[in-house]
Amino acid sequence: MINWEKELEAIFNDPLLADVTAPRKRTTSSDRLVAGFQEIHAFYEANGRLPEDTPEEASLFHKWAGILKSEKKIERCRPFDDLGILPQPIQTVEEPEAEYHREPTEEEQLEAILNDPLLADIDACADLGLFDVPEYMRQRLEARKEAEYVGKRRPCEDFDKYAEGFRVIQQGLRSGKYKLVKFSIKRLKVGSYFVEDGMIGYLAAFEDEGVNRHGDRDGRTRVIYENGAESDVKYKTIAKNLSVTGYSVVDCSDMTDEEFEQCFTITDNDVESGTIYVLRSKSTRPEIAAIKDLYKIGFTVTSVESRIANAKNEPTYLCADVEVVATWKVYNVKSSTFEALIHKLFASVQLQVTVDGHRPQEWFIVPLNVIEEAVKAIISGKRIEYNPQFQQIIY
Repeated sequence: MINWEKELEAIFNDPLLADVTAPRKRTTSSDRLVAGFQEIHAFYEANGRLPEDTPEEASLFHKWAGILKSEKKIERCRPFDDLGILPQPIQTVEEPEAEYHREPTEEEQLEAILNDPLLADIDACADLGLFDVPEYMRQRLEARKEAEYVGKRRPCEDFDKYAEGFRVIQQGLRSGKYKLVKFSIKRLKVGSYFVEDGMIGYLAAFEDEGVNRHGDRDGRTRVIYENGAESDVKYKTIAKNLSVTGYSVVDCSDMTDEEFEQCFTITDNDVESGTIYVLRSKSTRPEIAAIKDLYKIGFTVTSVESRIANAKNEPTYLCADVEVVATWKVYNVKSSTFEALIHKLFASVQLQVTVDGHRPQEWFIVPLNVIEEAVKAIISGKRIEYNPQFQQIIY
């Protein structure tokens, strides 16, 4: 009797079939579209910005521009948009929504007609035509219409007018010309940039309606976002949202280091605490050598040279020689305090690696200029935060 199970197993294990694979699925235009969007998505996640029209990024830039020009392409890519970089045509902001009303009964409708202000003020309306609406009723209807309106984000049709401005801000944030600071409503003016939930926005227009009954300015705005969307959110609403999760973008090109220099004016009352040092690894391990902006930030009360003399044998130095990048002599600063502050400040970009069973704690993936700014701020006693997406120190 034939054992079919063994016969089939013998056929499938035949060496002649070893190289047989399923036919490769042909890439469709839709697949290529999604694949292109995922490249852009990965670029944004790695760099905190959209691709720019430069020789290095031209391919991604034109793919992004092509997606934005087609609603069908936008909707096709939306399920893969985990970071929210696509325009959100139906996204609403937190504004008061119109109160829900059930359908009134016939009795309630009749009562509403009999109590209508038009009937109460019939004498004042004697000169009005049949289809004319009294002024006080017109004002009430306008107020109700405004209350029921909710600002929405939609594609910005003239985004090309604003793209260069966003490019300048993005480059300035990387170079240090522009900084992020805690949001202040005094900085929310027409022509100003801000960051809301990780997205750069630009206040292009504001229709000032004066102050409301609470004494606050309000009115419709036109806000452009770096992802090619725009919104007509209320001024008070955008200010409220930014006060919770937002930052103002400020031009600090005119700032000086005078305050920092004053911190290093030594007096007889100052006590030397030690040396802050920044090291770069010379490791040849591919997973270490390939990491850009990887630095060790430490504090020592002895000489830096003696501290790193045996670096290639110590896990805390990644078992490799190191290069001294920067040092600062500091006074009146406890080493434990400084190290705790640095670890807390850069916790989100701390290197996660195990070397010889140990997990080094003082290696961080952060640009050198940001480290220098953080050290200055800590020494001068300023309260700061770090935004890893924009690689910015926040005061």
